[in-house]
Amino acid sequence: MIPMKYIAILLLSLTLAAKAVGQEVKEEFPIDKRLRECLDSTQHQTTAGMFDCAIRARQQWDKELNKNFNLLLGKLSVDEKEKLKIAQRNWISYRDKEIEFSKTIYLNMKGSMWRVVLADRQTELTKQRALELRVYYDNLP
Repeated sequence: MIPMKYIAILLLSLTLAAKAVGQEVKEEFPIDKRLRECLDSTQHQTTAGMFDCAIRARQQWDKELNKNFNLLLGKLSVDEKEKLKIAQRNWISYRDKEIEFSKTIYLNMKGSMWRVVLADRQTELTKQRALELRVYYDNLP
């Protein structure tokens, strides 16, 4: 069995790697800070605890995604709104297919830590889209 400290290091590494891909981050996002604090707490030093932290982070990023989507909709023309809605439906389809693929990989691997890695992958997909929508919103006049 893999020690919990190695699982925590793996999760932190995945989060840092995801930040390195894409835009440079000057400060830690509040959701990521709460995730790190959750993972650092003694009560979450189990696989179940880490899974719980990842699920909470995904839920928070999902709220952020929806907030950014609605903010962006408020700045767009009727034609642009329709294109965004189509793009979002396509992204949801991509996300669902990517998660399904990830499940075939991670859930067939030995060890409960792979459930945590899968949850983190789901969180990262949602986070990435939330940030993409925010960039669109921030770049509009």
